[in-house]
Amino acid sequence: MSVAVQASSGSGASLLSLARRSARATVGCIAVALFLGAWQIVGANEIIRSDLISYPSEVATTLMQMSASGELGSNAAVSLQEFIQGFLPAIGFGVAAGTAFALSRRLHYLFEPLIVALNTSPIIAFVPIVVVWFGVGTQSKAIMVFLAAVIPILINTMTGIGQVHESWIRACRAFGASKSQVIAKAMLPGALPAVMVGVRLAVGRAVVGLIAAEMYVSVRGIGRLIQVYSTSERAAEIFVLVAVVASFGFLLVTLLRRIEIWLAPWSLER
Repeated sequence: MSVAVQASSGSGASLLSLARRSARATVGCIAVALFLGAWQIVGANEIIRSDLISYPSEVATTLMQMSASGELGSNAAVSLQEFIQGFLPAIGFGVAAGTAFALSRRLHYLFEPLIVALNTSPIIAFVPIVVVWFGVGTQSKAIMVFLAAVIPILINTMTGIGQVHESWIRACRAFGASKSQVIAKAMLPGALPAVMVGVRLAVGRAVVGLIAAEMYVSVRGIGRLIQVYSTSERAAEIFVLVAVVASFGFLLVTLLRRIEIWLAPWSLER
């Protein structure tokens, strides 16, 4: 009897949670629809000059035209390549360095001023230096992505490892685990939720660094297109490019959340 009651209460809680998520999604969709409708009315009726703000139907038409011509796809591919070349090494180096700094106080004290300086400095300020050192090719944009992304990952890795419960480490050592096994079996899994938070935060910084570098000096890429269309005052094209960048960031962060749920389902309990 008690089992049946627990099962019914559990299913009831699941249905209630699903209903709440559906309600939030519905409210969000309504809010977006109202915003787009108001924007369409204001722009299409020239309440505010449409060449300044455009409007959704014009932006959608421009998106199809830029996609059909290949202009959007070719430049997006260049930006995506530069992003991947910088972001993946940032994850690897950030996790490795964060782990080392968390385990060694000497390394932590030695590099802490540099980490703080890089974390508080505007990443855009490094664009001219990186371009002078590495040129205007793909390498300089990948390095900007790396510099923008590595610090949040490193800091969150250090924080996550520092917060790993001591009982996990003691349990591993009790079974005769070596130091490397303790790191692999206890510290990194325990720090994974914090690491994933750092990776998600790094996405926004990396995108900003990439677009800024492409706008500063580049031949191709989404940032270059934004620079070109901003000087010619073509609002519809700029909104298309901003929407592409925002959609990429949203999809990547959503994918990272799914990966975290798959790798660390226990993080949902926090």
